[in-house]
Amino acid sequence: MSIVAKKLYGIIYMTPRQIKLSIIDLSDFSIIENVSSNFYSNHTYEYQQNIQAIVIALNGFLRVLKEYGVKSYRFWGNQQSLDEISARYLSEQIYVRTTLRVRWLNTSQLTYYKAIAIVTHLDNFKKISSSLTFLLSLGSERVSLSQFSNQKFTSTWNIDLGSAQLYDVNSALKPTASNPTAVIDDYIGSKLEHLKHVFANQAKPSNLILQDAIVINKKFIPEGSTSYSMSLEEFVQLYQKVTNASDQFLMDYFEIDENTITNVASYFLLLYKIVKLTNTKNIILTNITVSDGLAIERAQRTGIKNQNFDELILTTAENMATRYLTSKSHRENVMAIALHLFDQLRKLHHLGKRERLLLQVSCILADIGNYINQQGHYNHSAYILESTKLIGLSNAENQIIAEIARYHSSESPSSTETHFQNLDPDVQMKVAKLAAFLRIADALDDSREEKIHKISVSLREKELIIFAYSNQNISLEQWSFTNKSELFEKVFGIKAILKQRRQLQ
Repeated sequence: MSIVAKKLYGIIYMTPRQIKLSIIDLSDFSIIENVSSNFYSNHTYEYQQNIQAIVIALNGFLRVLKEYGVKSYRFWGNQQSLDEISARYLSEQIYVRTTLRVRWLNTSQLTYYKAIAIVTHLDNFKKISSSLTFLLSLGSERVSLSQFSNQKFTSTWNIDLGSAQLYDVNSALKPTASNPTAVIDDYIGSKLEHLKHVFANQAKPSNLILQDAIVINKKFIPEGSTSYSMSLEEFVQLYQKVTNASDQFLMDYFEIDENTITNVASYFLLLYKIVKLTNTKNIILTNITVSDGLAIERAQRTGIKNQNFDELILTTAENMATRYLTSKSHRENVMAIALHLFDQLRKLHHLGKRERLLLQVSCILADIGNYINQQGHYNHSAYILESTKLIGLSNAENQIIAEIARYHSSESPSSTETHFQNLDPDVQMKVAKLAAFLRIADALDDSREEKIHKISVSLREKELIIFAYSNQNISLEQWSFTNKSELFEKVFGIKAILKQRRQLQ
């Protein structure tokens, strides 16, 4: 098959220190070309300081894409070090110089794309993750630690300990501290303090997959391979060698220059602590990256590959709901009803699979605000969700989830609501539609006693008849439905009517 005939996709991925271009054949995920800029000579983790180098690299990548005849490509950026406004400014500066629009990825999205890349591409991942396995992904501002057990994703934690912080601490300590390694070791330990209770009774041995450790990968991963397995004994010997070595030795050993040496020993200090924390017995180095995850999602969304990783997102939502002590039976009942309405009324709402997923997540998380206070719990739910980004969801999608939670109970989205006014019109409609479904579903389990196990719907020109199958007294649900279904009528212009149907014993 010629290159022209292949389903080529270009991924440009930008971090504060480097930009990479990957040209990938989506039919088999083979790499056609990998091109990287040099690490920026201005050794800083701020995009603005390197804007000229960024523009030069991007224009060079555009020429490479043209040479390969690649017409389908996207430009992504790591947003960990930028707030929303700064990201917008930088995006505009890059656009006027290159005509490329950057799609920013938050920490939770980066964690998600890195995880699905590992699940898909790492050799023997199913076998490895059949026992307890952790994925440690290094980032510019944060490190993420994800857990897999019985071949399933179970949880993830973010650690405020990225390469930018380590660089700043190293730079500040070297001229002043008599023993900077000991100080950095204490600093790293303080950042891991919140995980100690999580792994306090971690006796089971585990595997640790290490991602984005570029310097270590270059030293150990063989040419043409994507991974290298290292025993605990081998790692401990390497750790002792590195943490006791001079900068010159490290530069020679890892074949790196003085601009890259700064964080090497710090990363080994971090690794050693994670290894002890998780009782790691085997370490797998891998050069599988976020770009591989972006290619997987593109293949999925275009129908080239039939893969679905929604479980990672839903598991994260379930973990959060459990942490905030919400009722599992209630959220499952509400979700079943809400999704039934969504699926049966597709001609009415014209929303897609992604919005269906957002509705599922909203059903799981709408009541987490009760943990703070039952009074006005919907506002507390929104506040928590605004402060906590869910794995795999964009900033806009996280905002939709928060707003649905805000409006799932007594308040309704309207032009007088400040939060609703500030949303983009497209986001406003998604929030209103999905909140309308969630409000009806929530009303049908208002007693929290799961009186209604099944519904069916009949859509007419001006009415939606919802038949609730139950042999119990559902007067409370009827009353709640009357109040909460008003939003459905406002959004869709159709009155929702609830009718009870008895079931034969």
